Formats: sequence, structure tokens, C-alpha cells
Amino acid sequence: MFTSSVRAVLLLIAFSIILLSCDTSDPFRIPPPDFSTVPEAYNIENVEPVTIEEGVDVYHLEEGFGPFFVTVRDEVAVFMTLRTDEGEVIFSTFANGNELAIPLSVRSSGTIQNVFQYSILLSYTPGLKAGILGMQQGEKRTIVVSPEKGFGTASSTNTNSEYSENTLIYDITVSSINPG
Repeated sequence: MFTSSVRAVLLLIAFSIILLSCDTSDPFRIPPPDFSTVPEAYNIENVEPVTIEEGVDVYHLEEGFGPFFVTVRDEVAVFMTLRTDEGEVIFSTFANGNELAIPLSVRSSGTIQNVFQYSILLSYTPGLKAGILGMQQGEKRTIVVSPEKGFGTASSTNTNSEYSENTLIYDITVSSINPG
């Protein structure tokens, strides 16, 4: 009788372990961001774009202030939302209810990097680098980047490759500049 009770308990434990191991959710999966708190795109109506270089147009929406201008050696803190030309939000500092500026290395911003999805590095493009140079603290810009200056050259294994044919639209406000 004792052995049949032990067998039943062991069988119940084994069955429980098998059921628990069938859980298909990945505990290391990064959940997608919640973009419901992202503000509307900056209004660029009645603003004349300035072509910084071929494939990069900038709409100056609000002038900045202070003694520093963003250069290639700087670290800046920015509020940023990156959208496709179709309006899909790819990245935003306002995701998940956040309202904190994030650090951005201008030196690194021109390189497309293969990273985990939903990282700030997902938004780095050569067009972003060209468009952010010269900004001042408090300045607001919309930077429109052609696919060639965006993710057009991303390899098919790169997280960003799904946006290789999209024009990218960055809404950026510089919070602070840390001169390099």
C-alpha cells in the first residue's frame, strides 16, 4: 500500500513537471513596446524644409538656445519618435508611458547596427546623424530620411531590414548637449 501511494505521488509530480514544461511562453522574450502614449507627429504644415544633404530634409519647428550646437563628437539627450512614411511608430522615447530624454551618441548614430528589437540603436541611421548636427538645446526638428540614408542598405539579417524601403520620419527635441 505504501509503495502504491509513493508511486501515485511520484506519478503526480512527474505529470505536473511535464505539464509545466509544456509552457511555450519564452521568459526571455522582450515584450513589444506600448506606443499608445506617444504624442502625435509634429505638425510640419507651412514649414519649408531645408535639404541638409541628398536624402535628408529638415523641418525647423522651434529654435534652440544655449552656447552649444550638436557636433559629431557630442553625446546628447533627446526626446525622439521615429515613424515610417506610413505612420507606423518604430521607436519612441515616449513608449510605455515614459517621458524621459534618452542619451544618443552622435558619433555612433550614423552606423546601422544589428541589435535587439526596440532598442534606441534601432533608430540609428546616417540620415539621423546628418539631421541632428547643428541642433541646440531645446530645438525641435522633424527629419525626413530617404531609404538610401535610412535602412535601405541594411542586410536581410538586420532587425531594421523590414524598413529598408521606407522613408523615415524623426521627430526630435534636444534636451541637453554634452560636448565631447
